[in-house]
Amino acid sequence: MFKLSLSLLLSAICALFMLGAVLDQLANDDSQPAPDQLQLYTTVLDTISQQADQQQPAQLSAFITAQQQHWQLALHLLSRDSLALPPELEGQLHATGGLALAGTDGMSYLKALPSHPQWLLQLQLPQATGHQPGDLWLTLALYGGLSLIMLLWLAPLARRLWLLSQTAGRFGDGDLQARLPPSRWSYISALEQSFNQMAQQIEQLLADNQLLASSLSHDLRTPIACFRFGLDAALEEPDPLRKDQYLQRLEQDLDRMEAMVNAFLEYASLNRQHQHWQLSQVDLQQTCQQAMHSCEPLAAARQLQLQFVCSADLPSICGHPHWLYRVLLNLLQNACRHAQSQVQLGIWQQDQQVYIRISDDGAGIAPADAERIFLPFVRLETQSSIAPQFGLGLAIVRKVLDWHQARIHLETTAPAGASFLICLPLQNTKPA
Repeated sequence: MFKLSLSLLLSAICALFMLGAVLDQLANDDSQPAPDQLQLYTTVLDTISQQADQQQPAQLSAFITAQQQHWQLALHLLSRDSLALPPELEGQLHATGGLALAGTDGMSYLKALPSHPQWLLQLQLPQATGHQPGDLWLTLALYGGLSLIMLLWLAPLARRLWLLSQTAGRFGDGDLQARLPPSRWSYISALEQSFNQMAQQIEQLLADNQLLASSLSHDLRTPIACFRFGLDAALEEPDPLRKDQYLQRLEQDLDRMEAMVNAFLEYASLNRQHQHWQLSQVDLQQTCQQAMHSCEPLAAARQLQLQFVCSADLPSICGHPHWLYRVLLNLLQNACRHAQSQVQLGIWQQDQQVYIRISDDGAGIAPADAERIFLPFVRLETQSSIAPQFGLGLAIVRKVLDWHQARIHLETTAPAGASFLICLPLQNTKPA
């Protein structure tokens, strides 16, 4: 809005000054005589004043009348007492060409008569004979030109508003890909960016909800069917020992369904939780150490070696400490599930970025799946079955890092295993 208001103010001011200058120039050109004509008038005035100065007082009036008829000029005798002039203009009455004055009747020249100090010789210049627009036409031209300039200024704004209306209509009709094309000349670029961001968020929410509903219904069918089959078998089993085994399997299926629903609900509530984030300064080195400490039981169960490499004097960044911890914990747990002997976490600063690398020596991930693994509900066939997985861990990692204006990608050039590299900006003050 500041850009819009400023451009409107500047357009109005420039239009007024430009139109005023053009109309003033037009009026002056029509009313002012040519320079050679002015030179001729001043020469005639000097000649007549010299002759009138030699006349007797009684013959002065008749001489001026005769010169007026001879030259066809508006010559008059003006009483010296009827005109009050400042001292700096008095000297110009005796100068060559006299004193030039502009009045309501046009331009005139005054010349002093030394022999007749009580009189001044006045030469009234004739009005221009060409076309001279009246005040009404000048006023109409001013407002007409101002309206035209404002119309030219409003044309891009009206076009962008029309595009915004059309795009909003298409989006409301179900075209979720509808976006406003960016324009560097737009007056409402902030509004257009807000609309595009809103449309992107709505599209993402709808896509996540559809994916969540389809995946949840698909993944719940198998454990529910197993649960029903096991329940029927337990009800029909007369042997108490076998019945207890069936019930234990039912409990395992129930635990898996509960974990699945909790994971899906956590992913679905991410956007709502993001709206209530409280940001603070995060010590990444301490956060990495806490995540490594939380993974020690899992690493010990699989007989893995955890390595932590950190450069000294790492600056803190502005972010959400809990969710940054969850990002590191998810990546470290994934690495522990697929590693053969060791998992390494390294953190360092380069320029205005902080880099975090989490790598393992497991089977690795195919380069073709480098981007697909960050999509929700995507599970690779090579993933471990030690704990139930639902394909949401890396999707949560990508979404949280996007909100921190950070990037993560799978390093396909790693010599062995999987290696994830995170890049966090130090200038980050507010998640996107």
